[in-house]
Amino acid sequence: MQIPKALQSRQEELLATKVPYVHIEPFETDEVLEPWASKYRGIPYLPKGTPYPQGTSGRPLALLAQINFSEVPKLEHYPTSGILQFFIWDNDLMGLEFTEPYNESDQFQLQQQQNNFRVIYYPEVFQDLDLLETSFEFLPQFEFLPVDRPCRLDFSLREELIHSDDYRFEQIFGNNFPDYSNLSEEERMEHLLYDVAHQVSKIGGYASFTQVDIRTLAPPDENWLLLLQIAGSDQGDIMWGDAGVGNFFIEEKALQTLDFSKVLYNWDCG
Repeated sequence: MQIPKALQSRQEELLATKVPYVHIEPFETDEVLEPWASKYRGIPYLPKGTPYPQGTSGRPLALLAQINFSEVPKLEHYPTSGILQFFIWDNDLMGLEFTEPYNESDQFQLQQQQNNFRVIYYPEVFQDLDLLETSFEFLPQFEFLPVDRPCRLDFSLREELIHSDDYRFEQIFGNNFPDYSNLSEEERMEHLLYDVAHQVSKIGGYASFTQVDIRTLAPPDENWLLLLQIAGSDQGDIMWGDAGVGNFFIEEKALQTLDFSKVLYNWDCG
């Protein structure tokens, strides 16, 4: 793992932050993937008789991502089977809502309420089309989504070190490290590229942001883990606003019980 010069004096502390994560590689496809396959966009897995998720307006939500954990390398604490789906509202805020007037504590709670986004988990997966909904003509033409075209997903287990986007970086290194005023232009660029390298699609590991880590607003006794990160990509023409990134987080205790009613959704851009 390449460590920026600005961090090499704290190499031992940095290496202690190494964690595994599942890297997600999207590949744009014209193929109609099976309903139970991992994918961005496309046809969701939906057992017959199960209501399709809707937003507060009654408008159907759009399938953003679907993860079949039987296709995913094993990652401690995360499911090893079942299908996890992520739906968002098709509007210019892509399912986000904001308090008026803005209040940080209220905002943190609002972004968990799944009013105009939804996270759904199916622990048992039926690979029988007779048991599944296959007709989705009722869905509108979605226009405001960060993923423009369907993608199949490939997964690989990797490792990474913490980067300065993550709120825990400051806890480890202090809020004055690295001191950019003392860095050369080469060192600043190297450190920037180190952070940008983490802006990939993934399950677990350290999250990336273009602004600030939303988890700084969490109560101190809660530990919010990265459930899914979707980064910009030419494959699928993925873009969150202006070069942004989208994240879903889950509180550790909720993940341990596979309770996906408590999920925090956030996206930001430059």
